[in-house]
Amino acid sequence: MRIRYYLKLGFKTGIKKFKLVIYLWLIVLILAMLAAAPLNYLLRINISHLFIEKPPFMPFELHLAEIFIANQNFFSPYFYFLFFLFLLVILFSIFLNAGLFSRLITSESRITFSEFLADGSYYFGKFFLATLIYLPFFILLFTLFRLLALPVDIFTEKAVSEWPMVIGSNLKILLFILLWTVFKLIFDLVRIVMIFESKKVLPALEQTFSFLKKHFFSLWGLYLILGLIFVVFSAIFLIVGRLLSSSQLFSLIITILLTQAIVIFRIFARTVFIGLEYCYYKENKI
Repeated sequence: MRIRYYLKLGFKTGIKKFKLVIYLWLIVLILAMLAAAPLNYLLRINISHLFIEKPPFMPFELHLAEIFIANQNFFSPYFYFLFFLFLLVILFSIFLNAGLFSRLITSESRITFSEFLADGSYYFGKFFLATLIYLPFFILLFTLFRLLALPVDIFTEKAVSEWPMVIGSNLKILLFILLWTVFKLIFDLVRIVMIFESKKVLPALEQTFSFLKKHFFSLWGLYLILGLIFVVFSAIFLIVGRLLSSSQLFSLIITILLTQAIVIFRIFARTVFIGLEYCYYKENKI
């Protein structure tokens, strides 16, 4: 398997169409600013009295999730508002993914913002239907995870020291990550087939599984290698972020810039993953 060749194609696609990264970053930034006002209001009136000792440097949405999970009773009166906001995020995500996949796959010329929005609108229906169809696979993912993690749970329940608990917890995290990459790989490939082959959702799903019968481990291996590369770079970002102090104005400004750099980096990583999957499919399809 030509590992370096396909990795190079993936990075080349992401760099060549970096304008898409800027488009997505600006849209995400604007949407985040619009959503920040009501969320900030809820946080201030509900948990502003709580003492949070120097929160860890992590992606914004993960830190919010941690707050919501730990203080669910505070936000129960706003369930419908938060649920509506969650649905909006999903719909915008489907729209943005439709534009991203289409421009990465079909565009060989100069990319414009109007074309990106037009493609998002054109493929929104197919991508929305694909998301609905993949909900059972999402449930299957968690069911399979629970079954495969059962031996680990039995092992940790019988533990008499702390180390088996630590090992078991890390094994479960690794197992979930591996299963999640399989789910993401299949889901991405279905959307690539829908656009590249101009197929509807179910025929694209059938062709995806037919393709993966022969190429699953090769493509999954490439996916994991690329994922490991980006994990290393992400760890460097986080280490640098932890070295900065938010008590100083200069460090605070650098932290804000670094946070935005992480967002851009994550979007760029997404384009590279899609580029790699598309290039591999295009060169190996029957």
